[in-house]
Amino acid sequence: MLRASCHCGAVKIHVTRKPRSLTECTCSICRRYGARWAYSTRKTATVSCDPSTVSAYVWGDKSLEFYHCNTCGHLTQSDGVEKRGDSRVAINARMMSPKDTGGIGTRTFDRAKTWKYHDE
Repeated sequence: MLRASCHCGAVKIHVTRKPRSLTECTCSICRRYGARWAYSTRKTATVSCDPSTVSAYVWGDKSLEFYHCNTCGHLTQSDGVEKRGDSRVAINARMMSPKDTGGIGTRTFDRAKTWKYHDE
């Protein structure tokens, strides 16, 4: 199990499966956040926090919500606006211990231009 938390510890995330890879996205928001995404599903990732602890930011086509801790400001995860039981959740892997993410390769996704991974 992988564990992630914001800096102040108000938001905790548990992921039951180690991701095959991490993703760095080149879109305008992810590039600025500096996030490294570990994709999971709603069935394998659990976010633990009081709902008032986080705020969501929605932009562009209004399909994704980017969640931040209201206390320390850290970006914790992104999730689709329409939540389904099998939908994908992106956990900010920079909140995980480097020891836990060591050895997981990172892929760059060019969402700014080509909508393809650089290694394809």
